Amino acid sequence: MNFNKTFNKKIYNYLPLYFLILVFCFNSSISFARVKKEEEEKKFTEAEEIDPEKLKIRTDRTYDEAITIKDIQITGNSLVSREKILNELNIKPGVKFNRNAIKNELKNIYNMGYFTERIKAVPRAEPSGITLHIEVEENIPVTGFNLVGNEVIKSEEIIPILEGQIGLPQNILELNNSIKSIEDLYAEQGYILARIKKIQDDPDGVINVELNEGIIDEIELSGNVKTKDFVIERHLTVKTGDVYNEIKLKQDLARLFGTQAFSDVRRAISPSENNFSRYKLTIEVDEKRTGSVSLGGGVDTETGFFGQIGYLDNNFRGLGQEISANFLTGSGNVLDNEGVLDESPFQVELKFIEPRLMKTLNSLQVNAFVNDMASFQVPLSMERRIGTRVEIARPVKEVPNLAVSLGVGVQDIDLEEGDADEITRIFNRKKLNIAKRADQLEGGTFISVGPSLVYDTRNKFLNPTDGWYASANFKEYFAISGDSETFGKTNLTVRKFFPIGEKSTFTIGGKIGTKLIGNVPEFEAFRLGGPYTIRGFREGDVGTGEGLMMASAEFRTPIPFITRFLNYKIIKDLRLAFFVDAGTLFDETLTNTLYNYPGYGISIGSGIIAPLPYLGPIRFDYGYPLTAVGEGNKKGRFTFGIGDRY
Repeated sequence: MNFNKTFNKKIYNYLPLYFLILVFCFNSSISFARVKKEEEEKKFTEAEEIDPEKLKIRTDRTYDEAITIKDIQITGNSLVSREKILNELNIKPGVKFNRNAIKNELKNIYNMGYFTERIKAVPRAEPSGITLHIEVEENIPVTGFNLVGNEVIKSEEIIPILEGQIGLPQNILELNNSIKSIEDLYAEQGYILARIKKIQDDPDGVINVELNEGIIDEIELSGNVKTKDFVIERHLTVKTGDVYNEIKLKQDLARLFGTQAFSDVRRAISPSENNFSRYKLTIEVDEKRTGSVSLGGGVDTETGFFGQIGYLDNNFRGLGQEISANFLTGSGNVLDNEGVLDESPFQVELKFIEPRLMKTLNSLQVNAFVNDMASFQVPLSMERRIGTRVEIARPVKEVPNLAVSLGVGVQDIDLEEGDADEITRIFNRKKLNIAKRADQLEGGTFISVGPSLVYDTRNKFLNPTDGWYASANFKEYFAISGDSETFGKTNLTVRKFFPIGEKSTFTIGGKIGTKLIGNVPEFEAFRLGGPYTIRGFREGDVGTGEGLMMASAEFRTPIPFITRFLNYKIIKDLRLAFFVDAGTLFDETLTNTLYNYPGYGISIGSGIIAPLPYLGPIRFDYGYPLTAVGEGNKKGRFTFGIGDRY
């Protein structure tokens, strides 16, 4: 018996004629990195080409139908859903099988970050098409996070950035995104040096995240020759051992620059030579000559054409102290105001400022002054004031941007008749008792005492575009000689700045002033009208009273197209202003009756604001009154002022 022949015959009898087994195995060699993926392309096991002749095994099936993917199966995944994996695939059931395309799809799955390099695809051919089996192996699941090294930002703020990964396989892509988000969180709060130092996972799935927040190891001062080190250091809230904060340091540098002792203030950051994980902060300053003599002149609403000479040292003896002396004289009133004498003014002022009294946060300011000029308070009189004032101020630590001060002053006020004939004529015309004139001219010597509060969140001193400014003060005047009585009065001012675009601003503000104790004499009465209250009126032409209430609204914007012709910084800083002013007086004085001052006023207008460093904004406005005006006042008026209006 021929055994081989018999055996072969049996094989052919039982071998299915329409059966074909196609097995493709794709073995992937992919390296998994936990912090940074490798750049080189991952190589997958090549699959053999399918012999087309072997697929033509049924006359009712075409070649294309036989190599079409009819289904995709995912195995090995437990934490990552099948749908999430399929969403990463470009191939779908119904497309033709392509070996190179399958290889790229395996790369897409690996790039999800959840799986090890052991990914493979096994196609199984059937008469109706190919079922593609993709086998994956998930990374170790994340069971939690442990933060080390964070002090200024608590774990409760950082963990929400990471907790979305808990319960899923470790994913280096998600972890890298979280690292960036954590560093962005630090940067938003000013901690720009904070970095993730190290990431390490435990066998139980806990990921340890170690942070370096950016601690200052040393602070060095550079460039100061005259200025003592402690003068600079006392303006720095950033200290050795603190985590570096860019926001706080910018505020420190702004305070340093505001002392006017330096032409430039900068900072440099470098790794510490003693500890490379910490930083060295260098404060660089360019000192300027702070002692200067000034000669100047101009025109002012109150003094007319004036000339002045002054001396100023903003860094006296290198101690950060300020001393100044100023002498001014002028031509007198130039605005043809029938209630103000045309007499030359004379003013002398001496000032001393110690910003850190006895190395504390308290500041000390001492003023001494002599003013002899035509009175804008009491009509047709000369007013002389001689006095001194001492004020101690201190920031309130518990309330940022708030400062409180207490002032004590002594002042002698003397009023003299300037034009007896004219004032008698006015009293007779108004049918008033001329004896009341003596009450207007009452002066005396007073001791004034009172606290003040200032709250300031403006983003800039010159050309502010955002923030609040508010002040409140109370002064009690104790009469120690003369005919006047003891009295007290208070002021409250509020302003809000709203940014419009990059450089424009809308600001609204209001002021309330009133007496609190006794009767306010005319030389200290509240006054409306002029560049510092209601523009479009002459100084005091709305009137005077023992109380006032006023408000303003103003839109400020750069002058269009001017920088095309004059591209200088001072030109860029110019602002065109459009405004509305309104105010009213309470308990009006005798002066209002003498000159028919209305006691209230509304005006509109426009002007130009030129912000000058160290001096403040200079304003040139044209206002147009919309309400009644006093005697002799014409419609529309230019006004000129220096500094904030109120």
